[in-house]
Amino acid sequence: MNKNQISLQVYTARNFKPYKDIFKFLSESGLENVELFEVEAFDETKDLLEKYNLTARSSHIGFDTLKNTKEIISSLQKLNVKHAIVPCPSGKPGGKFEAIFDKNEEEWNEFGKELSSYVSVFEDNGMTLGYHNHAFEFNKLPSGKMPMECILDQNENLKYEIDLGWVVAGKADPIFWTKKYASRIIACHLKDFSSSHLNLISHDSQCAVGDGFIDWSSILDEVKKTGCEIFALEHDDPKDYKEYTLRSIENLKDI
Repeated sequence: MNKNQISLQVYTARNFKPYKDIFKFLSESGLENVELFEVEAFDETKDLLEKYNLTARSSHIGFDTLKNTKEIISSLQKLNVKHAIVPCPSGKPGGKFEAIFDKNEEEWNEFGKELSSYVSVFEDNGMTLGYHNHAFEFNKLPSGKMPMECILDQNENLKYEIDLGWVVAGKADPIFWTKKYASRIIACHLKDFSSSHLNLISHDSQCAVGDGFIDWSSILDEVKKTGCEIFALEHDDPKDYKEYTLRSIENLKDI
C-alpha cells in the first residue's frame, strides 16, 4: 500500500494540538488525505488543508448534528468532503461511552431508520452518509441478529465505514462483514492490537497497524474488492501519534 492511499483519522492526534503542527507533520510524512472529526474547527481546518496540500474526503459528524442538516452539509461542502460518517449513536452528557450501545433490537432498528432518513438529502447534495462501527454493534441480540444489521439493513443507500479493528474487538470476522456489505463500504479504519489476549476494548491494547496480531494482508485483499476509497489509520489514545503514524505507514507498504 502506497502512502498516498493511506489517511489518518485526525481524532488519533487530538491530544497533540495545535492542529497546524499535526497537519504539517502528516503532509511531510507523505499522506495526502485526512479524515476529520471536529466540525467546530472547520474554518481553521480549511486553511490548514490548503496550506499543507491535504484533502479531507471524509469526516465524522455527530448524530445530533444531522438535525441541523443544511448547516452541516454546507460546512462539509466548503471542505470538499464527500463522505459524512456518523461514528455512533448519541449518548447522554457525562454518561459512559459504552452505555450509548445499550439498546434492544427495536431501539437499534429505530436508530437505523432515523439515520437512514437523512440519506437522500446528502445524496441530493452530491455526498454520501454512512455509519462507522465500534465493537458493541457485534454483540448478538436475543433474536440472533447483530445491531450492525439493524442499522445498515434499514436503507441500502446508507454507506458503511468498517472499522476493521473494532470488528475484531467485537469478536466478529472482518472478512465476513466486508463481504456481507461489500457494496456499501466506502471507507475503512485500520486499527490494530498488540495481543489477542488483552482486553481489546481498552485503548491501551492498541498498537501501530501491522505490529499486532491482525492478518492485514488477508483482510485488505478483501476490502480492496469493494468500493472502499479511504483507508484511515486510527489509534484512540497513542502515546506518540507521530511514531504510531510512521510505523503504521512502514508496516503497510508491502501490503
